[in-house]
Amino acid sequence: MASLVKEYTKEKLTGQIFTPFYIVDKILDDVGYNTPDILGKKIIDPACGDGRFLIKIVERIIQYSPKEKLVENLQNVYGWDIDETAIYEAINKLNQIIKPFNIIVNWNITTTNSLHKGNSKQDLFSFNEPIEKFDFVVGNPPYIRIQHLDIQERKFIQNNYNFCKSGSTDIYIAFYELALNLLKEKGKAGYITPNTFFHTDTAKELRRYFETRQNIIQITNYGHIQLFNDATTYSTIVIFDKKKHNDFLFQQALDKKTFEERTINFKEIKDKKFWQLSINKRKITKGKRLGDIAKIHVGITTLSDKIYMMPYLKKEGNYILLQSKYNGEVKIEKEILKPIIKVSTYKSANDPIKEYVLFPYKKVNGRHQIIPENELKEKYPFAYEYLLKVKPILDKRDNGKPNPVAWYAFGRTQGLDTTFGKKILFSPMNKEPNFILSDIEEATFYSGYCIKYNGDYNYLLKQLNSERMKEYIQITARDFRGGWKAYNKKIVQEFIIE
Repeated sequence: MASLVKEYTKEKLTGQIFTPFYIVDKILDDVGYNTPDILGKKIIDPACGDGRFLIKIVERIIQYSPKEKLVENLQNVYGWDIDETAIYEAINKLNQIIKPFNIIVNWNITTTNSLHKGNSKQDLFSFNEPIEKFDFVVGNPPYIRIQHLDIQERKFIQNNYNFCKSGSTDIYIAFYELALNLLKEKGKAGYITPNTFFHTDTAKELRRYFETRQNIIQITNYGHIQLFNDATTYSTIVIFDKKKHNDFLFQQALDKKTFEERTINFKEIKDKKFWQLSINKRKITKGKRLGDIAKIHVGITTLSDKIYMMPYLKKEGNYILLQSKYNGEVKIEKEILKPIIKVSTYKSANDPIKEYVLFPYKKVNGRHQIIPENELKEKYPFAYEYLLKVKPILDKRDNGKPNPVAWYAFGRTQGLDTTFGKKILFSPMNKEPNFILSDIEEATFYSGYCIKYNGDYNYLLKQLNSERMKEYIQITARDFRGGWKAYNKKIVQEFIIE
């Protein structure tokens, strides 16, 4: 069950988007639940929903089980879910499957909060035996950001799941820990979840655990390929157990059912800030981290861009005419305006600057400070008049919280001093590396990042736009629909400059 939609629908709050059967079959095959040896083995889906995994599990048991032991073998199927209606539907579906056999099964499928029922409240690294154990744990856990849970549930997860102690985590991370709590010593688990845990800070404990225990058997990464009809997700299947392995199989999906693969030694991912998984073994590049030789800065943040940033129309002496969304054509003093670049739509250094930002700041001892209101009114009357007209909108920023600097100040102070000057700009999302050198020192920017460097900008730019950077981003950064990749500060600053 999975959802990354923005609306707070039932799907958002319970994670209920259901798994395609070909994914269910792959996970069951990959954990080895596909031979007569499954008989007598206990298996659970701890987030079973209306029974997608349970249906396939029951069909496989029927395939291999003698009729006289069918009821006994089906009693080894367990399912938990917080949704009572989904549990009711799951049981009805399973009863339809066994109807031709004229048997009655008292299904071990119950409505429960799995994260409460399966919590060990112990040191996970010790693998103690506090609760009922299973030979197989499979499923598609709900994907719910922890801030979307009520405060009691949020605190319970953070207090009882080591993988979720800090940050804005997702409860699918807790389900990995749940699986480890539920597994027998020789058991196997298989989940399909978002692949975001490869690189997010909030999943670092999960990564550290897998690196330390070396208990991954297989990872199948689907990248930007979409598997679910009603949700945009970037998915991976992880097969794991409690044994220590030297390496694991990595599969990269070419489409929904075709893969390239190679074996990855755990040394490749150990003690890394994030995982770089690829079917091609990466060459070790000698050099320095970009973050060690340059500074990466975010753009300015106003919390009301359409008020401050306006398309350029023409110049009139000491004034510039701009097109305001709220006031139509407005005249503003040239001295209080700065050219501004929207980096997310900036394609080339030859692109003309089309916008100006109303910048109510002045330099004092080398740093920008807000222009006092009296000075603003006297020196820039056109700008002041415009700001007064849009003041009701500005006052609603930050959920109506008063701006501590001034009512006309930007919503955040970031970028006031770091966004000007010579810089390399890059968008937060791209299909290919597109780092652009901007020589327009008086221009600031938003909706992106800049790199400030004291060395040879052209040499740096060549490496940033290289095939090596493309490969690095491809295996490191977050996926988005259509082959787009995230270019964020955390990832880019780790790139090695030769």
